[in-house]
Amino acid sequence: MNTRFRKAAALTITMLMLIQSSACSGYNSLLTSSGAAGADKSEQVETTESETSATDLEGNIVPPEENKYNEGIGLYKSGKFREAQAYFEACGDYKCAKDLVRVCEAENEFSKGNYEAAKSYYSAVSENADVPGLSIQARKANIETRITLEKMTGNYYPSYNKITMDKYKKKKIIGWWHNVGTWGQQYLTISYAENEDGTFDVTGEVQFMRYTKYAKKKSGIKQGPYKLPISLKNISRFPEKIQLAKGVSLAYKHTGFELNYSKTDTNKKDKTKVVYKSQVTYKKS
Repeated sequence: MNTRFRKAAALTITMLMLIQSSACSGYNSLLTSSGAAGADKSEQVETTESETSATDLEGNIVPPEENKYNEGIGLYKSGKFREAQAYFEACGDYKCAKDLVRVCEAENEFSKGNYEAAKSYYSAVSENADVPGLSIQARKANIETRITLEKMTGNYYPSYNKITMDKYKKKKIIGWWHNVGTWGQQYLTISYAENEDGTFDVTGEVQFMRYTKYAKKKSGIKQGPYKLPISLKNISRFPEKIQLAKGVSLAYKHTGFELNYSKTDTNKKDKTKVVYKSQVTYKKS
């Protein structure tokens, strides 16, 4: 009886120990699982937060677009237009990022000397776009002027001449001489340089022929080739007409230059007036 009782008691104790061990194991497993889940959740929030925002020196939350935008501005100011463009493209509709993408494309083409392509990109940029240190309207005008100056730079020779002399007395022509064709000893050369402030200097020289057979010596009119310098300083656009000297003007006609000269010599003694004119069209060689 005592032996059976002892065996039953031992069996009961063993079963209780197994139940307790199983319960502790399950509890510990639950703790471990719960702790891991909490850790994962905490890490995920932290990662998500770092991807969507940052903080400034004062602890304020800064959206990621602003970080990218500011990075792009810094690269743009350094002249790294391709790198800046990538940052602005990543900003989507943030501020004027889309306009800045076009500005970067334009400036990249401009740096390679592709002024027409730069002009095309700038035509799609709003004139109200906020670009640090840049007036969109002024930049467009600058590129337009540069394109014009690039086209006109070079050496030119006459393709057409009209040289005339008309003698008047009381507003009536009493003698004349006209020549239409092309004469030698005439040319035009022109070049330009850009200043630091974005304006341009234009320099060159032009020579043309004039006929002054009847001019008095004291009038200062001399027959033959006449040479004048071309000099424009700090211009933002090329003028429609340049006054080279009294009675001498030069105009750019997109395919060449046209020079017009006019000088009047008056003889008070016989009350006559002689008008000398030269018109020359210059084309690129």
